[in-house]
Amino acid sequence: MNFPLPHRYSLILEETQSAHKTMLILEDDKTIRFSPQLTKNKVPKIYVLKIKGEVVYIGYTSQSITTRLNSGLKADGKNGYHGYKWKNVTDKMELLIFVFGNVLTGIKDQDKELIMFIEAIEAELVYQVRSQTGNWPKFQNEIHFNNTDRTKVLEITDYIYKYMTE
Repeated sequence: MNFPLPHRYSLILEETQSAHKTMLILEDDKTIRFSPQLTKNKVPKIYVLKIKGEVVYIGYTSQSITTRLNSGLKADGKNGYHGYKWKNVTDKMELLIFVFGNVLTGIKDQDKELIMFIEAIEAELVYQVRSQTGNWPKFQNEIHFNNTDRTKVLEITDYIYKYMTE
């Protein structure tokens, strides 16, 4: 299988005047912006957060990774969404982003199969963390199990898990 290596970053969270968190993205100790590949909408991505080497959260998004992370950091409970549980735990973490080459159409019926496939990978990664460590990722909120293309899902899961645990 030809699957790209993960994008790896350090993520530093800082408090803003409005009591929200903002993020600095570091690569080789230099502040950067995410590459255009990561900020494209309708491009499926799985992202993994690690604190001191421990996988604490695995997520799926097809939004810009910047938009997704910022919405989880700025959420304050309005409309019932409080955002990421990990946002107040630490100021520094490792972020791995795995980008899938597919592009969603924006048409729900056409995108459903691909979304279910990538959500199955996300769920299997979460389950693999549980199987290997005895614990679910500390700040995991939910997972979407399904049996979409099980053989391929497990092949990709094994590939990604290897990089998550380095």
